[in-house]
Amino acid sequence: MENPFVDADEEGEVASVAYRYRKWDLGNNIVLVCRCELDAAQQGSNNEVQFVNLKALNEWDSRHSGGVDWRQKLDIQRGACLANELKNNACKLAKWTIQSVLAGADNLRFGYVTRYTVKDSSRHVILGTQQFKPIEFGSQISLNMDNAWGVVRCILDLIMAQEDGKYLIVKDPNKQLLRLYDIPDNTFESEEESEDSEEDNDGLDSSLRA
Repeated sequence: MENPFVDADEEGEVASVAYRYRKWDLGNNIVLVCRCELDAAQQGSNNEVQFVNLKALNEWDSRHSGGVDWRQKLDIQRGACLANELKNNACKLAKWTIQSVLAGADNLRFGYVTRYTVKDSSRHVILGTQQFKPIEFGSQISLNMDNAWGVVRCILDLIMAQEDGKYLIVKDPNKQLLRLYDIPDNTFESEEESEDSEEDNDGLDSSLRA
């Protein structure tokens, strides 16, 4: 099915989500602007527009993932299926929840997706869906937004104490540790971006010399 929002003469890849820019005042003259993502919109019971984030939970071989077979237990023990996902993918579910809260999504809907057959990786089936209010779901999984904002503020304070430049944050894979690296300004830039930047600087220098 063709994307109804793509013009025939449009070039490049079109985003598969809607972007919503939101702003927070963190105090001490720090204003945070964040580009958030929304997947869909629906009409509420009072004909109001509600924003929705859609996420897929993919079933792994039940013999190796706690023995919860979604085809057999999803309809009668949906809570057990979700609890098993929380046990195995707590970070992913917490990330999705925080993303939905930041985006101002009214609902967060999970789809339980499994392979049509175990050995066929090209075909999948949606066995069911489950919808939550992001704030309420966050409370269920013991997600503390105050703590999350505290982490953001701690990182910002650390970065603001550094000199102007480009920095890279890397999480240690084996420890609860974040490392902050000072990297060259042209790191991660393509050759085309570098050439454009040099041309812009040349134009600025010429105008200044004139």
